[in-house]
Amino acid sequence: MKFVHHKILLFFTLSLILSACTPCIKSNKVEQRIIFPSYSAQYDAATQSLTATVTFQKDNESGEFIKLSSDSYVFFNQDEMKQMSDKERPCYYFFEKTDVAECPENVMFSYNNDEGMNFSNQMSIKSIQISDVSLSRNQDNLVKYKGLSLTEDETISLVLTKDDHQYEISPEVAENNNLLISASMLQELKAGTYDAHLQRTSYSTSVKAMDRGGSAETSYHSKSYKITI
Repeated sequence: MKFVHHKILLFFTLSLILSACTPCIKSNKVEQRIIFPSYSAQYDAATQSLTATVTFQKDNESGEFIKLSSDSYVFFNQDEMKQMSDKERPCYYFFEKTDVAECPENVMFSYNNDEGMNFSNQMSIKSIQISDVSLSRNQDNLVKYKGLSLTEDETISLVLTKDDHQYEISPEVAENNNLLISASMLQELKAGTYDAHLQRTSYSTSVKAMDRGGSAETSYHSKSYKITI
């Protein structure tokens, strides 16, 4: 009985290992209409880098990852994207360009599936700028920003760093291109000067795709500012 028990345990352990190592599904083995693409592009003003990532999954963004066959491809602007993998994503497509002095207003993803259908999606990366500023913990603060007005499908984060500690707050959008940073958001922060940057992110499901749709995310990582509290 003990031998049989050990065999069952060994079989169960091997099954878990194999399931964790399951490779991506090849795109030509999947119905094209159920492929769900997720597009992401980011410009980092601090490093002057432009990066793009695409994943293909079965049915939705929680589905099995898909590897493109030799009959399909994905481009970012004019460049074919490289197939990559990491711990979280056994298969994704990536592109990076450095020394990009200015954030491009628009970028283009072009995906060609195994049936020869092309899906081109143009997206905007919206910049945002502020100046070095002093904030008070005793009252609400309005901070003027430069850039297109924030919309409902966008989020904004202010990340402050001091002595290797990082804090993230989410300012509210106020009128006349202002960010509202309330006094309550600053209560946990000690007085002093922080290195800070803004992260502006836009998310949408309005992309050209087949039956299951897809998603798109663009983000702008600002240069560093000095914020004194």
